[in-house]
Parts: sequence; structure tokens; C-alpha cells
Amino acid sequence: MSRGYDSRRALCRRCLMEEAIDQAKLAEYLDQYAASLPEEIRADEAVYQRRIALCAQCPERFEFTCRRCGCYIQARAAKRRMRCPLPGGPLWVEQD
Repeated sequence: MSRGYDSRRALCRRCLMEEAIDQAKLAEYLDQYAASLPEEIRADEAVYQRRIALCAQCPERFEFTCRRCGCYIQARAAKRRMRCPLPGGPLWVEQD
């Protein structure tokens, strides 16, 4: 059964530290990953964009990564059943 994406091919943060990857290439990769998720698990585009905008203002964001959970922001925001891991109240919650 094919899921439409291959999670084994995702870039890992350890690999990113070992070899320099152009930030533009990483952003492009993350956007492609988010777009490649199967429709049944992918958040609506408007929800995704709102989540990304909220994350962009968060002090726990470090470049493309959330310091709270270690996820790439685009990957987490793209999944409808994910929520912001910020303690004391998430910036965004799951999409129904």
C-alpha cells in the first residue's frame, strides 16, 4: 500500500549539521514535503498558511525548526492532526 510519500527520504537534523545545506534548498524541500502529504492527513492550505504565520512569530522557532518538539515547522504545520507544542497554550490546534 503506497502512502504517497516516503518518510525514509526525509532530511534529518543530524545530517544537516554534518553537511551544509543551502537554506533555500531546505525551504524548497520542506515545501515539497508538505505538498506531497496525502490529502487525508494534510491540513487545508489556509490552515497551513495561518499556522506558518503564527510559527514565524514564535520565540521557540529557530530557522525552520521548533525548539519545543524538534520538528520542522512546515512538516508539523502541514498535518491536520498536529498541534503547536508550546506549553501553557498552543498557538494553533488540530484541524477537524
